[in-house]
Amino acid sequence: MRKSLTRVAAVFALSLGVLGLAGGVASAQGLTAPVVVPAHPTGADYVNAFNESGALLGAGAAGLVSSAWAGAIPSILQGALGGL
Repeated sequence: MRKSLTRVAAVFALSLGVLGLAGGVASAQGLTAPVVVPAHPTGADYVNAFNESGALLGAGAAGLVSSAWAGAIPSILQGALGGL
């Protein structure tokens, strides 16, 4: 029973890591940095620049979290399997 539970937990942890990594990568597609504002910006240009900057920040944060989670999976599995 314990072995099955460990295997299920390992598969669940790996699945979450893959989903997090995929989410971070998908949110970063189509974004370019730095955000370019025209020489004579309008209010809409400022709003667009603000929104793009927020998207870049969110994509970076998602990438950081998913990378940290992907790196933590081997440690979690090693601890769960008693191989510390």
